[in-house]
Amino acid sequence: MITVAKAEKIVLDEARPQPAVRRKLADAYGAVLRETICADQDQPSMDRSAMDGIAIAFERWEKGARSFPIAGIQKAGVAALRLKKKGDCLEIMTGAVLPGGCDCVVPVEQIQMVNRQAVLKDDIRLSRFQNIRRRAQDYRKGEVLIQAGSRLSPQQVQVAASVGKAVVKVSAPVQIAIIGTGDELVEIDRPVKPHQARRSNVYAIEAALRLNGFSQTRRFHFNDSRARLLRGLQNILEKFDVLILSGGVSMGKFDFVPEALAELGVKVLFHKVRQRPGKPFWFGQAKSGKVVFALPGNPVSTQVCAYRYVLPYLKKIMFGAPGEIYRVVLGGVVPSHPDLTAFLPVCVAENSKGERVATEVAFTGSGDYAALGGTAGFVELPAGRGMFRKGQSARFFPWVPS
Repeated sequence: MITVAKAEKIVLDEARPQPAVRRKLADAYGAVLRETICADQDQPSMDRSAMDGIAIAFERWEKGARSFPIAGIQKAGVAALRLKKKGDCLEIMTGAVLPGGCDCVVPVEQIQMVNRQAVLKDDIRLSRFQNIRRRAQDYRKGEVLIQAGSRLSPQQVQVAASVGKAVVKVSAPVQIAIIGTGDELVEIDRPVKPHQARRSNVYAIEAALRLNGFSQTRRFHFNDSRARLLRGLQNILEKFDVLILSGGVSMGKFDFVPEALAELGVKVLFHKVRQRPGKPFWFGQAKSGKVVFALPGNPVSTQVCAYRYVLPYLKKIMFGAPGEIYRVVLGGVVPSHPDLTAFLPVCVAENSKGERVATEVAFTGSGDYAALGGTAGFVELPAGRGMFRKGQSARFFPWVPS
C-alpha cells in the first residue's frame, strides 16, 4: 500500500499530452489551443470613429467655427471619404474609418442639425482625436493575442475569428469510458428492490468530468460476470483513451476488475492507497499507453478518487498541468489518522478576514453520499500529524470549478 503523494506522482507521471489535431473553429469551442495566434493586421486597422456624430478638422473649431456644412456621410464598411473643404463636416457612424482631412469626432448628442448645417454649442469642449480609436490602439500586426495552451473560451473564439483563424490546431478530445460494476445496481429509471441500489456513481463521475470541460464521455455497466466484464473491457480499451471504473476492486469474491484487467494486459501501477475513504483505489496502464482508473464502489470513495486523481490527470494531458491548488483554513480542531490520509467533506464560508474557512460536516462513512450534497468539496489531511488546529491551512478540492 502506497501513500497519497506516491499515488499522485505515479498518476501524473503517466499523463502524456493529447495529440494535436486541426479543427474548424466552429467545432473547437472549449478545446485547448496548440498554436499561438497572432494579429494578422493592426487593430484598429485604420483610425475609426468611436461613436455616431460628425467628423471635422479640429483646427476649424479651434479657430472659432461652430457651424459646419454637412458634405456627406461616412458609413461603416466603406472606404474613407475625404473632406474637400476644411470648414465642412461629414456625418460619421460608429466603427466607420476616419475621413481624410478630419481629426475630431463630435457626438451626435452635442449637435443640432439646422438646414444641412451641424451646429455645435458654444461651450462645447473638443480635442484633437477626440472619440477616435487610433490605428493599432489595441494591438499591432504580428502581436501575440492568444498563447498556446489556452482554452478556447467565447472571448478567445472571438479573437481567433477576428484574425481569420477558420481552422485551429487544438488538443484532440479525450474519449472517456465510465464503467459501473455490480449485480446490485439498476438503472436510475427502473424500480429498485430493497437489496438493490441505483447506478448513481457513473452519473456523479460524468457530471464532474463535464463540469471541468471533458464532454466526450460514455457510460457502461457490467454485472458480476467475469466473462462479460472481460469481453466488455476488451472492446472498450480498443475505443477509448481513458477508462474509469467504479466498484469491483476490493477483496470480495465477485471483485473481478483487477484480474480481468491483468488478463487484458493492463499493468497494475498500484493497488491500494493509504487514504480514507478510497483505500482500494487501483491504477494501471495498457500496452497501448491508455490508462485505467478503477475506483472503489462506495459513493464517497468514488467521488473523492475522481477529484483527487482522475481530474488532475485529465487536466495535465489537456492543459499541461494538473490544475490550480486551492487552500482553506480549518474552522475547528480535527485529529489526524496515524496511518491514513483523510479526505474530509466540508462546507466553506468566508470570514471577516477574507479567509475561506472549512467546517467539517457530519457523515456516516464512504456510503453516505447524501451528506455530500450540502458540501463545497473536501480537505486533505495528511496522516500522522497529531491534531490539526483551528486556523491551520489545508489543501482543498472543490466539487465545482471556480
